[in-house]
Amino acid sequence: MNTRKIGTVQEQRVAGWLKQHGYDIVEHNFSCRFGEIDLIARKGGYLIFVEVKYRSNRGYGSPCEAVDHRKQKRISNAAAFYLRRYGYPMDQPCRFDVAQVSADAVELMENAFAYCGNFSM
Repeated sequence: MNTRKIGTVQEQRVAGWLKQHGYDIVEHNFSCRFGEIDLIARKGGYLIFVEVKYRSNRGYGSPCEAVDHRKQKRISNAAAFYLRRYGYPMDQPCRFDVAQVSADAVELMENAFAYCGNFSM
């Protein structure tokens, strides 16, 4: 299976996990000129931008380590664009989560990083 197909399968797996834990999935694979967001969900008044990271083994480190500052900035800018595009208020509660996925588990790291984009939210 190629990496794109694996990524799609794992994103669907995380979306199912989120639904089982009370999240509503708003969007899959939002993409704009600033970046891409794997999943956008809602829960408890928050709009949650979820980065999905899968590792078949830990030889390259934990999945969360792959979400470096550069990646966080791209996700943040894409999130700001999303909020503006769809007319969300400036005080919309948001958070950035990372879903670490392995062969046998999904682990959600809530508030994995703070907004660090160029737009003001």
